[in-house]
Amino acid sequence: MTPHDLIGSIFARAQDGVAPDVRRITSDQLKYLRDLIVRDAEAGKLRRDGAHREAWDCAGKWRYAIEETPGGKLHRLTRARRIEAPATLFDL
Repeated sequence: MTPHDLIGSIFARAQDGVAPDVRRITSDQLKYLRDLIVRDAEAGKLRRDGAHREAWDCAGKWRYAIEETPGGKLHRLTRARRIEAPATLFDL
């Protein structure tokens, strides 16, 4: 399984009470996702983005933010569409 496979399976099921681009994940899912990213050299890198937040810059149209709940069992995975600026006005 790749990190993209795991995230795809997480986002395939809607969750009540959260926005469509947000999922609550368990500590085990968070650990597994981190392990998959570290093992896959082409997956991109996790970078710390605050005390309890990481950003995953991976290839593709999505970027992800992982927010840890200190001492909690549920964490938050947020998906954001990558926006690329056009090279020229003609690319609009």
